[in-house]
Amino acid sequence: MPSIQLIAGFAALLAPANVNPEAEVSRDLIEAHIRALPELRAVYVEPERQQGLADAERIVAERLRAMGYEPRLEQLDWTTGGKVPVRRDGEWVVVDDPEPRRWHNVIVEIPGREAPEEVIIVGAHFDAVPMSPGADDNASGVAGAMEVARILRERPMRRTVRIVFFNLEEIGLIGARQHAAAMKARIEAGEESLVGMISLEMIGYFCDEPGCQTSPIPPIPGVFEPPDTGEDIVLVATIPSRPFAHALHDGMIEAEPTMPIVLVDFLPGVGAMAPDTRRSDHAPFWDIGEQAVMITDSSEFRNPHYHKPSDTIETLDLERMTLVVRQVVGGVWRVAGPIEE
Repeated sequence: MPSIQLIAGFAALLAPANVNPEAEVSRDLIEAHIRALPELRAVYVEPERQQGLADAERIVAERLRAMGYEPRLEQLDWTTGGKVPVRRDGEWVVVDDPEPRRWHNVIVEIPGREAPEEVIIVGAHFDAVPMSPGADDNASGVAGAMEVARILRERPMRRTVRIVFFNLEEIGLIGARQHAAAMKARIEAGEESLVGMISLEMIGYFCDEPGCQTSPIPPIPGVFEPPDTGEDIVLVATIPSRPFAHALHDGMIEAEPTMPIVLVDFLPGVGAMAPDTRRSDHAPFWDIGEQAVMITDSSEFRNPHYHKPSDTIETLDLERMTLVVRQVVGGVWRVAGPIEE
């Protein structure tokens, strides 16, 4: 399994100028990032067991430092307030949390060379639910975002790429809501503009048997016919987010055409007609009127291990997940605007 030292070695290598970044995606590093996260990384557990989530925060930052970054910790306003719900014998009970911890998002960015105020956000949450090790949900997304950070760091691009590892997604998108609010303030002040936000939300589970894939959105004649197998990755967008979604989709296909993409780009407004499409860190960016997408294997609509103890790395298809990460890395690079040097 690659160590942090090996990650640093990978990060130190400059890609040949004629090699597109998707060619650098490493299946071994994807696996290493997934295995590095603690299996218990939840906040709704007894105070002494919250250390797993604190360790996850630290590990994410350490692995980014090994790539040459200086991560920024964005402290979240939310705490348990001194009481925390925990699961005991199948029931939720409330226990004392006498010294509530402060939690953080972990952020790095690659400044744009020509239009640094134009920002693309790539996000993934690193917390999990208490009853699950969360390999697909969402260590898979974290691993994908780590590869974006590693591979694009030395690539000159017109626009800024900001990679945000969100905390407290599982209890109400807390980290993403706070980050979106801060982004909105910068946009209104004229300091930045958001080209688009990408939430990597469960990208590692695939299935080929007819009927293994269901859909939260019913068939819409002439618009959408839900697949019944899970051989693809899903790109979810609202109608206002179509320009960004289509640009990203085209870049992803160019980067890795062998992984099929189901493009859901017909949701009106902020996606309220299909609440299941709002259950990740992209939703707060829809809510502030910005373009955002979710890249997902569709969670429980495909993965039978969702939020269960069986959501382990052994259930993931790392080969096909590597193709998805190739798409994400290549798609982000193309939308950010490669610069030849």
